[in-house]
Amino acid sequence: MDHFKKIFLAGVGALSLSKDRAKIVVRELIAQGKIREKEGRKLVNDMMKRAESTRKDVEHTINEQVAVAVKKINLVTQDQLKKTERRIHDLERELARKNKTASTARKTVKKTTTVQKKSSENS
Repeated sequence: MDHFKKIFLAGVGALSLSKDRAKIVVRELIAQGKIREKEGRKLVNDMMKRAESTRKDVEHTINEQVAVAVKKINLVTQDQLKKTERRIHDLERELARKNKTASTARKTVKKTTTVQKKSSENS
């Protein structure tokens, strides 16, 4: 998954670079008198909105593809792992409680047996 993250971050970097480049191109167009400053700002804003929309679409597509790949290779998700860890912890706690109860019961039985033996011997 790190590979996909690196690709995504590279795309974000390219978007950043594109914005800087777009501003430079627009400034040149303004300086040449081909467009007015107001049109230039609108052009840069429109380009950035489209780029952001595209970035979100690409991110969504990558997330979907990663989820499909993870499912295909049968990897456990973080949520599934945490759920399993909680279940193990709960079972360990329950087992410890039952062992303590069983130990107490054995001590009680042993104590009762000892008292009964002593009573039988004294009779």
